[in-house]
Amino acid sequence: MKKFLVLVSVLLIAGLALSATEYKVENFNGKTGGTFYYWGLGDPKSFNIDWAQETSSTVPLGFIHATLLEADEGGMPTESGLAKEWWFSDDGLTFFVKIREGLKWSDGAPFTIDDVYWTFVDVSLNPEQTANGNGSYMDSNDQLPVVEIVDSTTISFTWTVPMVTALRQVGFRTIIPKHALSEAVASGTYAEQWTIADVDKLVGMGPYVMTEYVEGVRIAFERNPNYWKFDANGVQLPYLDKLNYEIISDQNTALLRFEAGELDIYGPSAEQFPRLAGMAAEKGWVTGVGGPALGSEFITFNFNTKDPVKNEWFRNEYFRKAFVYALDRQSIIDSLYNGLGSPLYGPVSPSSGFYNPEIEKYNYKYSITRARLELKKGGFDWAPDGTLVDSKGNKVEFELLTNAGNRTREAIGNIVVDGASKLGIKVNYTPIQFNTVVSRLLDATYDAVVIGLTGSVDPGTGWNVYRLDGGLHFWNYPPFYNEEDHITEDMYILPDWEKRVDEIYRLQTSAVVDQDRYDLFAEFQMLFAEYQPVVFTMAQNFLYVHKGDFHLTIPQLSPATGILYQVEGFWKD
Repeated sequence: MKKFLVLVSVLLIAGLALSATEYKVENFNGKTGGTFYYWGLGDPKSFNIDWAQETSSTVPLGFIHATLLEADEGGMPTESGLAKEWWFSDDGLTFFVKIREGLKWSDGAPFTIDDVYWTFVDVSLNPEQTANGNGSYMDSNDQLPVVEIVDSTTISFTWTVPMVTALRQVGFRTIIPKHALSEAVASGTYAEQWTIADVDKLVGMGPYVMTEYVEGVRIAFERNPNYWKFDANGVQLPYLDKLNYEIISDQNTALLRFEAGELDIYGPSAEQFPRLAGMAAEKGWVTGVGGPALGSEFITFNFNTKDPVKNEWFRNEYFRKAFVYALDRQSIIDSLYNGLGSPLYGPVSPSSGFYNPEIEKYNYKYSITRARLELKKGGFDWAPDGTLVDSKGNKVEFELLTNAGNRTREAIGNIVVDGASKLGIKVNYTPIQFNTVVSRLLDATYDAVVIGLTGSVDPGTGWNVYRLDGGLHFWNYPPFYNEEDHITEDMYILPDWEKRVDEIYRLQTSAVVDQDRYDLFAEFQMLFAEYQPVVFTMAQNFLYVHKGDFHLTIPQLSPATGILYQVEGFWKD
């Protein structure tokens, strides 16, 4: 019987190899059937991958879409995806990609090289068709690539200078269906397509298809019958038949639902982790602890509010540095993170190979005395009652926002309020709904916000935050960055250090020598450490826990993999 099963497996795999469809075979060995229960904080705002900018939208969209290349366990674009081969020309100017033949979209339409060409030429390279623009595809000469179809399965991208980020920017680009969206793109209405009411219209190449969205409850998925991956035994992936993405209002509720067995895997806060670790043996759970997460939590001040008085404060580097000193990071790490975290003084996580330890020389340790000295340097003083005033006698008071339900951010906000009060600053602190925070951040209608960003092992992925034309350059949006923008030329300022950060992000795309690229990002981190346009707080260690009968594809997750690494290979006993 065993020989028969082996023979069947060999025949299945051989059949895949001989078929006209070029499937990808993964070295998985799981079981089929069952439902994957996962969760997210808050409702999505959009199901359009090019206009979604918040994790409440982008995470669930990751289940229905696919990319040309996929990440390895180190987070690098070295694994094949929709592309089966890729290479650079000898002069390094042209990047070639060859796609798999015979694949189908989730609606049964053929996946072709035209989909890839159209995704890049009509959407990605057109600054009007995505929320973040086309800056990530520009080389150091600010030139976009010339994109050409070489043959029925091959496409090329040619720049004026070598583009070292091509692997990531081209490889990790979600490919979208031309047959479903070309009319909207051509008519200029693409941004209005695939709203949260359009579940039945969504088409993708990912492991799942979305079947239902119930506001405040869940997003439901079923396996994609046309998915193009199989395991080593010839079994079509994903293993799990359904995926329920539970929409949960806060982290405490998510914790309770995991403990009740209603979620399969959970990324706890450091505050919650000891409790779960203590229960793991009895419950049969598997826990994991990694290094500092690649994402970050930070405070950002808006350089361009509608109040010119506040703008003067927030643009003052000494004012911002005062908050760096007034933030008791170690208190948060000890009390809220249970020691499972590290102070963060810049935009790159210590888990990244690009981290520059030189930023630690600034020694931004908690000190109210140092904070007061910075304020004095910035021209501030104190009224007889201890209230901080600026050089014109204006009392310093502003609004601080964060998203309700995220205990870490709520705690950071409280510590900011406490530190500010010791400096004579009144902070009106208001936790509100997550999507409202994001909307105000994008509209530049906020004073200050405690929020976070996902990260990557490669800082280059943060171009949309750190380049001047990035869609998330939220502390200092340029004039007229959107139609409703209140930021005008006469109120806008652009410091030299910020110009240099923008220049670094343009130069790094063509830094073909690894050390040169490292040096550019090292300088970038030093500029952020010196001027503190964004006050970074700390990095929690990467933590996770999952049920014992729920199986991953690798023995240990990490900051680079994240929790959903190779989700198509998850399975249950």
